[in-house]
Amino acid sequence: MSNKATLIRIAEAAGVSISTVDRVVNSRGGVSPDTEAKVLEWATRLNLDRRLFRSHLRTLRVAVMMQSPHNPFFEALRDAFSDLNLTMADLRITSFVHYIDVNDFAGTSRKIEQVAAGYDGLIVTCPNDPKISEALRRVSRKIPIVTLVTDLPDSGRIAYVGSNNRQTGRVAGELMGRFLGGEGGDILLVLGLQRMAGHEEREMGFRSVLRERFPSCRIVAALESGENRERAGQVVLDALREYPGIRGIYNVSAGNSAIVQAIGSLGLTHKIVLITHELTEARRQMLLDGALDAVIDQNPRLEAQRALEVLGRNFQRGESGTTGGEYTPFQIFIRENCPTISY
Repeated sequence: MSNKATLIRIAEAAGVSISTVDRVVNSRGGVSPDTEAKVLEWATRLNLDRRLFRSHLRTLRVAVMMQSPHNPFFEALRDAFSDLNLTMADLRITSFVHYIDVNDFAGTSRKIEQVAAGYDGLIVTCPNDPKISEALRRVSRKIPIVTLVTDLPDSGRIAYVGSNNRQTGRVAGELMGRFLGGEGGDILLVLGLQRMAGHEEREMGFRSVLRERFPSCRIVAALESGENRERAGQVVLDALREYPGIRGIYNVSAGNSAIVQAIGSLGLTHKIVLITHELTEARRQMLLDGALDAVIDQNPRLEAQRALEVLGRNFQRGESGTTGGEYTPFQIFIRENCPTISY
């Protein structure tokens, strides 16, 4: 479409002359603020040749609220948003990361409302708690919200972006059942935080596959690490002492290095199947060493990008209401196919 045809469509929609649109586009002045705003609004609503209006559009500010980057996945997610501020500049959205304490539900709910007051949109990775969902619903009446990595369906969010956590849990269950074979055995399940909907969904998927296809596999305990690496190692050490017949561990979240150390301290290295999520450099090495058996990996950069794109469409087209889920792909890595470079 030619520039002239673009200007004509905007002029007709905004109820102004072509010359008025031309003055707005070329910053010639002589147009009232209200009329200029109407022209820019229709340019955005019609989604027409944004290059003409790029210099006029305000850069929107989006807050990203997630847990501390002490967790390697969230470190990668933080870095992804930082990089995308540069590589997706045409979207005219700048993201700002704010950290929350995932174990402090009341503090998180207060922080959500405090932070959101200064932004045009919100991307959140939060525990599934009624107070947090209530705070997000209040915020959603003013600005759009996208849930990332773990969903909060009752939060008023416009979309969830991330992997299908129930499916990844089922994949973990399938891998565990096949690795243990017909003999099966006792399995330990380690959750980061059960109040994280994504962790709960992984657990449900894992349990359902074992129940359906691998009845000889028995989950003897499901423990929480509180997203604390040291605690993950300790709860596994205690469980291995209490249940010496454990043959498999599914760790839903962080703390794999500490878990491997706990296994090794009891002389059980290479005797227990360990399956987890998110490929980091340390976990890649553990795969190569045989300390880890499989890693189900999602792409934090792609998830950050998709979340920003969902908000971008919402801002540009004035969409309202939920848009459903934007499931992102995941990969399975074992020793034989783990890449030399991870995120």
